[in-house]
Amino acid sequence: MSSSTRLSSALRAWLVEYFELVLTAAGVFISVTLTFAVLDQGTRGLALTFLVWCQGFLIWAVRRHSRLARARLIRKMRAMLQDKVNNQLTVLVGVAELKAGRGGPTRTDDVETALTAARAVSEELDSLSLESLRRWENRYARHLPRPLR
Repeated sequence: MSSSTRLSSALRAWLVEYFELVLTAAGVFISVTLTFAVLDQGTRGLALTFLVWCQGFLIWAVRRHSRLARARLIRKMRAMLQDKVNNQLTVLVGVAELKAGRGGPTRTDDVETALTAARAVSEELDSLSLESLRRWENRYARHLPRPLR
């Protein structure tokens, strides 16, 4: 991968991550420019102060709403994924216990191993968050398919 391709994909990823912030900053720039172009010298200072305060509040509100929406989406996805995976793990543990109960080739150690693996997967699902997603992306970024980068 060439450096220009990496740079453009990094720039695209940054723009996607901070899209609301970029649009809001553009709005602030346009508002400030129009304020200086239209108003007279006496009212510029007051109008500019109010405009900057108002735009700052809007930037904060948009970013906060975006973060809360992403966190809510991750909570929902974590609950769904946890339910699906726990159902499958329950089936696996049940099969292991059935084999152990019938005196088949599976031993009690196999049931304990299955339970330990099920608990580990459940704990991993509990720890899913935006931060853990970013750590995972940083670690495995070059192995991810291009649409996920």
